[in-house]
Amino acid sequence: MEDSLLSRELIEAFRPIMEMNNARFRQVKTMLAGFIATQERDLHYMDEYMDALFDFMDPESDTEMLMRQYYDYIATFDAEDARERTERLKNDMGYMTKIIYAAGLVAQKLHKGQVDKGGHDYFESHLLKVADAGFDWKEKIVGFLHDASEDCNVTVEDVMNLLDEEISRVVDNPKEHWYDEEWWEEWMEDIAVYPCTVTHVMTIEERDEIKTALTLLNHHTAPSREEYINRISSNLLALKVKLNDLKKQHGYNSHHGADRERLCSY
Repeated sequence: MEDSLLSRELIEAFRPIMEMNNARFRQVKTMLAGFIATQERDLHYMDEYMDALFDFMDPESDTEMLMRQYYDYIATFDAEDARERTERLKNDMGYMTKIIYAAGLVAQKLHKGQVDKGGHDYFESHLLKVADAGFDWKEKIVGFLHDASEDCNVTVEDVMNLLDEEISRVVDNPKEHWYDEEWWEEWMEDIAVYPCTVTHVMTIEERDEIKTALTLLNHHTAPSREEYINRISSNLLALKVKLNDLKKQHGYNSHHGADRERLCSY
């Protein structure tokens, strides 16, 4: 009885907020219809209205679907901007979170027992930091796995297969097992993206992009340090992760500094 009464009180307390959000949703929906009808192209102007949806957006909600409609409209005149916005939305809604988590578990298992120059656990002292520094899900995945083929006696294809297996295991697991590692809860608080019930399925192109970056980041694949830097500089994903890697390395020295300056010049 008390629980029922409390539930009714909560509903009444939140009713004004729900009604306000519903009104804002209807207003934004009307504005979007107007933008499309008049073929508006001013993104800054349209964003001022559309960004209000982020204040009350949940994964797989009507609010998210409306934002996706907006991005579909943007794609009719700026496909690249629409693609980037969609990628950010998938990140923000948690569709990529379990994939990142799976990459962390693969890295943790492959590097188990390894330590840095100061004797600290390599996964916690370095790989976790490089992954956390990544801006999007691909940078975080490559951040976790960038040293695997170089330090763990596995090929890049081995690493990708392990990632595929771990993703399947994590996605199929009950909710209570998603974050059974202590480091994950701490990292979750940092990135503030809770896993969505639906997980993005990596495309062949996305998988190849990650695999290529991991291959380039293995210095054994290049005949010289000069060629290694040149190859990384030609790949934006590998370049971003390498810069994060250099920033987070223990024992950062002038040699690393010179590499970073050269990479930053590209």
